[in-house]
Amino acid sequence: MIIDAEDNLSRGTADWRDSYIAQGDQKQSQVEAMIRYAQSNQCRMASLVKHFGDAVDSHKPCGICDFCAPDSCVGQRFRDATPLEQAVAVDILEALRMNRKSVGRLHTELCGKNGLDRNGFEELIGAMARSKLVHLEDSVFEKEGKQIPFRYASLTRDAQGLDVTAPLELKMRGTAAFSPQPVGRKSRKKKPPAATKQREALEIRHNSRVTAKLKAWRRAVAAKQSVPAFRIMSNRALLAIAEKEPKSAAELLAIPGIGIKLVERYAAQIYRILDESRV
Repeated sequence: MIIDAEDNLSRGTADWRDSYIAQGDQKQSQVEAMIRYAQSNQCRMASLVKHFGDAVDSHKPCGICDFCAPDSCVGQRFRDATPLEQAVAVDILEALRMNRKSVGRLHTELCGKNGLDRNGFEELIGAMARSKLVHLEDSVFEKEGKQIPFRYASLTRDAQGLDVTAPLELKMRGTAAFSPQPVGRKSRKKKPPAATKQREALEIRHNSRVTAKLKAWRRAVAAKQSVPAFRIMSNRALLAIAEKEPKSAAELLAIPGIGIKLVERYAAQIYRILDESRV
């Protein structure tokens, strides 16, 4: 029905339902596009540029979003991959040696009913894309008159000759732990002695200085190699080095995440940074 200016009712056109359904479908597709953008495992800026149809832009990664620089991300937390995720990642690399495959087909072939679920598999693929091991390419296919989006996965140059016997540097998206304060009476904590507090403050300042120097060195090395900083060394390994201050290859190798290749390449530089920080 249509209400005219004199508040009289009149019958609408017979094809109102088709336009109403088309409008609803358009709104739904817009919402789905926003959800895909929020959950995507690609550079945010490159995705926006591609969405708005800029054919001149090179689609070069921005280098500052949560995909390009997870170590610097504030609003998103990342964790190391589990042994199962590491194993599936190696299987993915092997499955993509010959040619590209759709992410859905990869999940069916590698995980089936007893492996990672689809959401976990998507997160793993995203972590591999962040580490520049896998390239993801958006595509669509048509089914019953509707366009259904999907993605192809293929190996990058960095992954072609990768040694899969060593753990892969994968940053999985996670959630920050939340510990709510108990409601009611607050328990009083025993205050440490002044000398202990002063010593802890000195240690914190020293570790912060060492950490800052190690991060600056890691950024410089990563920039020369045109790779993300975490490909050189993970945050967890870097913080452990700042805390333990290893003085030998054995002590350096004892830190989780530090392998023999890293020791051979960078041990001398790490020792020099630690020695300079002790002065």
